[in-house]
Amino acid sequence: MNIGVDIKALNNGSTGISRYVRSILDELQQIDSENRYVLMECRPSGYAPVNPKWEKVSQNRKMPGTLWLQTVVPGLIKKYGISVFWASEQIAPVLRLPRGVKVATTIYDFTFRRFPETCQRTNLLITNLLCAPTIKKSAALLPISDCIKRELLDFYPGLQGQQKIIRTISTGVMGPGVEMPPVNRENFLFFAGNLEPRKNLSRLIRALEAVNKSGFELDLHLCGPSGWKNSGFHKLVESSPVRERIKHLGYLPDDELRNQYLTCKAVIFPSVYEGFGLPVIEALRLGTPALTSKGTVMEEVAGGNALYFDPYDENSIAETIINFLEAGGPVIDQTSLDRYTWKRSAEDLLGVFNELGRECK
Repeated sequence: MNIGVDIKALNNGSTGISRYVRSILDELQQIDSENRYVLMECRPSGYAPVNPKWEKVSQNRKMPGTLWLQTVVPGLIKKYGISVFWASEQIAPVLRLPRGVKVATTIYDFTFRRFPETCQRTNLLITNLLCAPTIKKSAALLPISDCIKRELLDFYPGLQGQQKIIRTISTGVMGPGVEMPPVNRENFLFFAGNLEPRKNLSRLIRALEAVNKSGFELDLHLCGPSGWKNSGFHKLVESSPVRERIKHLGYLPDDELRNQYLTCKAVIFPSVYEGFGLPVIEALRLGTPALTSKGTVMEEVAGGNALYFDPYDENSIAETIINFLEAGGPVIDQTSLDRYTWKRSAEDLLGVFNELGRECK
């Protein structure tokens, strides 16, 4: 079976989607020796497959990635005899898709429906225009958490009676899933993610001010790309009495990211909405305490292993931080997190590919 994959996300190695796609591809190369894979990208990413049955079609198109997906990829699908196509960024090629091709689409979140004011205007327009046709064209829809699966069925209730595969394929974690030995933790909280509105960083800064005003001297390290719609956040940091305690590290490679996880007092993740909340699980799997938002998917994935606060109340965030500094967090039950491995994610995805491949025959 020939499997096509949209890998244009790998051009941006700092996003959660890029990490998800790259990590699963790495595992698929190890576990699948039967199928042929054709990786398609509109600009070179540097990703180099090592499996002899894999090849990469790397173009250098001076056009937006979404336009390339709709106009160029259908021709590549036909040229390479693709039976199953993995739409790895939530949008599939819906124009001129060759007859008989089965599309499997990963669904990350519904920010464009839940919090449209936090989206970039172009991305909001594209997603509103193409998400529904993508869902209609897809033979398999693959939400990354049960929370997103429920939202998928709520937003598109007609799916209940259709013959589509709807299966949760969650993320894994960086490195081995083993409990780490004790480390000397330093006096800072760590946040990993884009600096964008739904990450709720302005309330975090005000909470940090309250924590330091209460007599706890605590720093904050921020890691991730600059994001969008964040001018208000930067102005808040510049005028904050704790601005000297806030350090933006930018994008970090995996080894440096791991070091931040292992040396911080705790990871703090105040996002009001996520598809999964990968930094929380990565922290917990390394034995690092996590403080995060209640009423979100993080409660589903972390369970009783994290401390929770109301993300809309900066006083709740501050109180949770202070309580953690005084009393610590829960003992992390590593066995409850064993299901979050990239190998398992890849095996589940391969199962979907093979199921769709049988339908093609």
